[in-house]
Amino acid sequence: MNPQTLLYQITETSQFMMSFVLVTKADNVIVIDGGRAEDMPLLKEYIGGRHISAWILTHAHNDHISGFLAEYHRNGLADFDIEKIYYHFPPYHALKGRTDVPSPSYFDTELEECLADFAAIELALAPLAHKVIQGESVTLDECRIDFIYTYHDGLFSNLMNDASLVFKITAPNKTVLFLGDLGPEGGDVLYEESRHLLKADIVQMAHHGHMNVGLEVYAAIQPEACLWCCPDWLYNEPEIPSYLQNRKALRDIGRTGMYGTAVTRRWMDVLGVKTHYVTKDGTNTLIL
Repeated sequence: MNPQTLLYQITETSQFMMSFVLVTKADNVIVIDGGRAEDMPLLKEYIGGRHISAWILTHAHNDHISGFLAEYHRNGLADFDIEKIYYHFPPYHALKGRTDVPSPSYFDTELEECLADFAAIELALAPLAHKVIQGESVTLDECRIDFIYTYHDGLFSNLMNDASLVFKITAPNKTVLFLGDLGPEGGDVLYEESRHLLKADIVQMAHHGHMNVGLEVYAAIQPEACLWCCPDWLYNEPEIPSYLQNRKALRDIGRTGMYGTAVTRRWMDVLGVKTHYVTKDGTNTLIL
């Protein structure tokens, strides 16, 4: 037994990956994403052979779940004691080949990055897998997880990021809201549907803090602390970095509201947030 509920925000061993391990008082674990294949050894250190009550996969991008997929292909996840895998990804086979989207080439790239691989093993994962329904909750030891947002059909300009699971973990002393890589359009839907559910003590910054949800979402959350999955260059990124300077091209494919972390960091200043945990500084440990 542990005297406290602990959340580890694991430092990156691959670029801007996202990986969290929550250890409950009963010494069980909740894993969130995990990163890439090269991030798995460090993830395993923090899991420490414990029972994994829940492994939550936020969305099908390689910096979030390719490590999970690599472990499946390596030995069928034999290194982990997993009770349940929680996810809700876009339907690969139903979406493959669609052309009525803002940018068919980008859309296809999104489908193939990790979702095709996951779709190929989804049936084999069925004994462990649970496809999340928006609005459902699960209680694991002293923690409750409320799933607030899942994939919405039709949000296609930023397909995979806008399919991110959004969920709140309520622990004995703190609440933590995870936004995955939710983008501006997904953030609009989240705010319209569920702004009354967003208040939390701590927030994981959407999409590493750039090209993410709008200020109104963070204002509804009212966080006292922020979790940034960012290397130094990204945490200190300008308002409009080089890859976002062609604003017309972004608008033409429906990618509006795309700005660097400088904008988001100013928002946090406006909201009065004083505490920032950033993976560039190493693994952070929070008592929940």
